Amino acid sequence: MSKNKLLLLLLLFVSLSYSQAKRPTVMVNARAQKDKILIRWAVNSPIEWQKANKKGFVITRTTVLRDGIILPKPEKTLLMPKALVPEPLDSWLDMVQKDNNAAIIAQSIYGESFEVTAAKEGELSKIVNMADELDQRYTFALYAADMSFEGAVKAGWGFVDTNVKKNEVYAYQVSVFETPKVKESSYVIGLKDYTALPAPTDFIAIPDDKKVMLSWDYETFKRIYTSFMVEKSSDGINYTPISNTALVNLNDKEDHPSKTMYYVDTLSVNDKMYHYRLYGITSFGEKGEITKPITATGIAAIVTSARLIDYNIINSNEVNLEWDYPKESESFIQGYEINLADNDKGPYKVVSKIISPSERKLNYKENLFPSNYFTISVVGKNNQRLTSQSMLVQPVDSIPPAKPIGLEGVIDSLGTVKLKWKPNQEKDLRGYRILKANNPDEEFVDIYHKSYESTTFKDSVSLKMTNSKVYYRIAAEDMRFNISEPSDVLVLDKPDKIPPAAPIFKDYDNKDGKVHLKWIRSYSEDVVGYSLRRREKGQEKWLEIKQINDTIQEFTDDRVENKKTYQYAIQAKDRSNLWSSLDHSVITVQVLDFTPVKMISFLEGIPDRENKKIILTWDYNKSKDKVTGLSIYKNVKGSPPTLWKELNGDVFTLDDKNLKINMEYEYHLVPNLESNSPAKEEVLTVVY
Repeated sequence: MSKNKLLLLLLLFVSLSYSQAKRPTVMVNARAQKDKILIRWAVNSPIEWQKANKKGFVITRTTVLRDGIILPKPEKTLLMPKALVPEPLDSWLDMVQKDNNAAIIAQSIYGESFEVTAAKEGELSKIVNMADELDQRYTFALYAADMSFEGAVKAGWGFVDTNVKKNEVYAYQVSVFETPKVKESSYVIGLKDYTALPAPTDFIAIPDDKKVMLSWDYETFKRIYTSFMVEKSSDGINYTPISNTALVNLNDKEDHPSKTMYYVDTLSVNDKMYHYRLYGITSFGEKGEITKPITATGIAAIVTSARLIDYNIINSNEVNLEWDYPKESESFIQGYEINLADNDKGPYKVVSKIISPSERKLNYKENLFPSNYFTISVVGKNNQRLTSQSMLVQPVDSIPPAKPIGLEGVIDSLGTVKLKWKPNQEKDLRGYRILKANNPDEEFVDIYHKSYESTTFKDSVSLKMTNSKVYYRIAAEDMRFNISEPSDVLVLDKPDKIPPAAPIFKDYDNKDGKVHLKWIRSYSEDVVGYSLRRREKGQEKWLEIKQINDTIQEFTDDRVENKKTYQYAIQAKDRSNLWSSLDHSVITVQVLDFTPVKMISFLEGIPDRENKKIILTWDYNKSKDKVTGLSIYKNVKGSPPTLWKELNGDVFTLDDKNLKINMEYEYHLVPNLESNSPAKEEVLTVVY
C-alpha cells in the first residue's frame, strides 16, 4: 500500500472515530408503574453497541431505601443469572409479523447487510460504507426500540422487574459484561414514583385549502414521550390513527431544539368537519392521556383579487380610495387590507385594519408621501392574502416641514465639529440645510450647498482665528423643496489651548497627626474645578484626595500615618479640560504626631482574699504598632506611684501578693511600643 493511501486511511479512521472520543456509556432510563418497574438502556457508541450485543448486559438492583429510611447496608441483587443478550433469531418470527419495529430491531442485530446510500467503489469507499452501515444499524435499532418496548426486551435492551415493593426504592445499575471500557450507569426509582401520563397541551388545528396543519407543545413533553399519535374522526365518535406509524420529531436538534411539533393532514373536501385528538407514547410503549378533541374544516383558497379603481385627494394628508370585488365572493373572505409604500417596488406597509367584505371605500387620513403607491389585499379566512397591483396617488404639497429641534454639538481639540439633531417626522423629507456663522451678527451661510440626508454632520473650524465661538443652525427641506424655519441657534465654544494659571499653597500646619493645607486659587477666569493630590515622598504616582468645584481654599488631611513624609499638589482645570502646571504647586510635609496611642483594650483586677492576692488581667488592641513590653507602676491610693514590674509584651496576667488588708491600690500600666511612639497610660483601682 502506498504512503499516500495509508495516510488517507489513517485520516478516515480519525474522522470516523472522532465522535467516539468521549468514553462510551450505557444510558439508562426507567419508568415506574403501579406494580412493576420498566427499565430501558442503550450504549451511546455504535461500535460498542455492536460489541455489547454479543457480550450481553448485566443488571444489578440495589435496595437503598425502605419505609423512607436509608439502609445502612444496601441490599444488592443480580437480576439475571447470566448476561442479557438478544434472543435467538428463530424466536423473533411471530413478533416481527405483528410488529414492524421488532422486525427492524431483528434486522439491525442479525441481518447480514443493512442498506445504506449509493454504493461507493474502492478500498476507501468500503471502509466508509462499513461505517455508514453500522451507524444506520445503530440509529434504526434505537429508534425501533423506542417504538417497541417488547422488541427492546427481546433484544436484551429492556427489562421488567415485577419483584418490587411499594415501600422500597431501588438503584438499577446496567453494565456491559466484562467490558470496563464502557461506563456503567444507574437509575434510582421506586413504585412511589409512578405518575399518570399527561395529555399533550397546546393542541391546535389551522385549516387551509384541503388540508389542516396540526401543532402541539413538543418542548414540554419530549422528555416524557418519544413519539405521538394523532387520531381522526369524521363523526366525533369513531377515531382511527392518522398514520400507520407513530409520529417522531426529526427536526429536534441539540443546537436547535424544537418547541412545537407539526403534522399536516390532507383533506379530500373543504366543506366537511373533522375531529382530531392526540396522545403521546413513551419509550416503554405506554400511551398517555388523550387530549380533548378539536375540530377543523378546510377553507377554500382565494382565487379573485380586489382592484383599486379610483381615488379622490382631499388635502395633502387625506385621500378617498375606492375598489371593486365580486359580491358573490364576499362569503369566502375576512375582508380587505390597504397597503402603502413610497415607491412601486416597496416595501409596503399595512395601513388599515381589516375592512368588512361588503365595503368598497376607505377614507385614509395620515401623512402622505409626495408619491404614494397603494395596493389592496384580500384576506381569506385562513389568513391567506391576494394583493392587487399598485395605484399611484400624488397630493399637492406647499407646506414646509416642521422646524428642526434638538441641535447640539461639540468641538474637539483639533477643531473638528460634530453636530447632531433629532430627526423630523415628515414622510416626504428630503434632508437638511446646514447653516453656519462665525459671529453672532453676521449672516448664516449654507455650508453643504444641498440637502443633507443624515442627522449627524462633521465640520471643522480654524483655531487660529480670533473668534472664540462659532454658530450653527439647520433647516429641513421636503421633496417639493419647501424649506422649514431654521432651528434655534447653537453656540459652540472653540477649544482653549492655554492651560489655566496654577494655584499655589500659601500655608500648611501639622498638628495632632493631621495636615491642614491652605492655598491661593488660580486667577484664570475659565477655571471650573481643582484637584488636590497626595503621594508619599519618593513615589511617582499621585492619589487624588479631594475634588473641589467651589470656592473652598483649605483642606484637612486626616488619613496620614505618623512619621511619614508626604508631598501635596494642587491643580486647576478649565472648561477645555486643560490642567495647570505642577511646577510651583507642590509642598512637602512630614507628619509628626505625639498623641499617646491607646493600646490597652481590656484591664481587670480581681481581689482573691482567700489566696491573699490580686489577679491583674489585660489585653491589647490590634494595631500596626507592636507592644514590646509593659511597665506597671503601683501605689496605695493617695501616695505617689513607683515602678513595680517590667514585663514582656506577650504577658497578659500577673498576681500581686504584696498586699495589706483593707487597702485601696492603684496600678498604672504603660505599654512600650516598637515604634517608640507614646502609649496611653491606663489606671486600675482595686480595693483589697
